[in-house]
Order: sequence, then C-alpha cells, then structure tokens
Amino acid sequence: MKNVIITGSNSGLGFETAKKIAQDKDYRLILACRNEEKATAAKEKIIAETGNNNVEFIKLDTSLLSSVRAFVNEYTTKYQTLDVLINNAGISSMTGGTTAEGFELVFATNYLGHFLLTQLLLPYMAENARIINISSDMHEPPGGIEWKGVEELAHPSKDDRKKYAYSKLCAIYFTHELDRKLREEGSTVTVNSFNPGFMADTNFSGGHADKARAMVVKVTMPDRFGNLATSSDALAKISTESSFVGVTNKYFDRSTNEKASSTLSYNEENAKELWQKSKEYCNI
Repeated sequence: MKNVIITGSNSGLGFETAKKIAQDKDYRLILACRNEEKATAAKEKIIAETGNNNVEFIKLDTSLLSSVRAFVNEYTTKYQTLDVLINNAGISSMTGGTTAEGFELVFATNYLGHFLLTQLLLPYMAENARIINISSDMHEPPGGIEWKGVEELAHPSKDDRKKYAYSKLCAIYFTHELDRKLREEGSTVTVNSFNPGFMADTNFSGGHADKARAMVVKVTMPDRFGNLATSSDALAKISTESSFVGVTNKYFDRSTNEKASSTLSYNEENAKELWQKSKEYCNI
C-alpha cells in the first residue's frame, strides 16, 4: 500500500485531492491537519464516499516546528515509507502575527513548516516518491515583488501585505533547490510546484472581504482564477499517475500542463540563501 500525506486536507484543495486519490484503494491517506474535529469529519466523509477505509488523521500545525517534529515522530513510528507528500496547508495575508517560536505566521505556516516536514521525511521516501509544493501565481502579484532577504521574511521589521506572495515564492525556491540536491544525490524522488489558481469555492481564508475579492479577481484577472474540481483533479494525477514518474522541478499551472514561473523565482542565489537560513531556523 502506498502512503500519501496531505497537509491542510480537511477542506478545500487538500480535501478534494485526498478524496480523489482515496478512490484507489492501493493508497492510504494521512490527513495532516491542525483541527482534529474538522479532520475527523473529513476522514469520515472520504471513507463514506470512496469506500477506502485507509484514511487517518495525524495532528499537524505547520506554523510550529515543534508540531512538525511531533507529527513526523508519530508517522514514522507507524509507517516506514512515504510515497507522496503534498505540502498544501496555508493561510492568507489576512492573517498576521508571530508564532510562539518567533517567526512571522504566514511564512512559518505556508513555507517553513513544510521545509522542515520535507527534510525530516526525506529518509523515509520510497523509490520514485513525489513531493508537490503548493504555490500560487500570486508568487508574482500585480505590481511585482522584490527579494528582500530571508531574515526580513521570517522576522519582518513591519507588516507586509505581500507576505503571502513571498511565502509562495519561497515554495518555488524550495522546489528548485531541493530538486538540485536530489539530483546531485542520484535520488529518484521528484519535487514539483503546483498553482491551483485563486479559488472562490474554498474556505481558504473566509469572510465577506475575501468573497468580494474573489469576484474582483474573477472579473479583472480571469487568468489567475482557479476551479476546485479541475485543480484537485490535476493535483491528484500529478501525485499518482505513472506518466509523472521522473517528472521533476516543474511548475504546473491549474492543470497537468507545465508553465514557466516568474523570472524572480529562478534566482539561484535567493534559493540558496533561503535553503541555508531555513536549515538554521529549523536547527538541522
């Protein structure tokens, strides 16, 4: 049986992708979520709709490195291998503040926790295992962004409304640098980025303000708009179908089609800086 971990899988993209993968009973789904009540309800719904009883919940809050370590300890106590890791959990820029461990909340939740999770799980990856980092086309927001260094992202001197964009840029940098290191090691593990598009039909951040923003995006920037059904279908295929074995370091745009990400996202020095600082933050 193949094991699949999807972070933030009690709703939205993570939930729909988990449900689609679970239709194949050769897969065991691990719902890695911070809210036990919501994750348990999601688990029961997936089992009821797919008939796959191999669905379980393990608590994970990606904003806290201590929670990531506890999750990995529990997972590896139960299972020896991992076939698919989908780093999906995320929050929007509408949420702010600092974690108990001192990191900016969006940076920690969307990127740093997934960096540590992936590093700790790499020794358990099966042959041809797949890692998919959920990014966003907002890694290149309207008006653009300039790289301001990792320390300013992790411990900002002031609140930045584009912190979500930076966290998703970090996901792509992570993909590039991890792929480079995996290829150097001769690994068969692959890593890709996936943009689901802006989806109004999820509870990503909720609230009337977000619903209004969704309508603005749909009308003014249709090329950024996503669809939950089609994006989750594409993500499930990239995660499991044999045609994607060996496909690595790609950016998939709301489908199984590859696309170039932003020019900034290919800056190797930024990617190396992020990798090194992330290792320091995570003490690995």
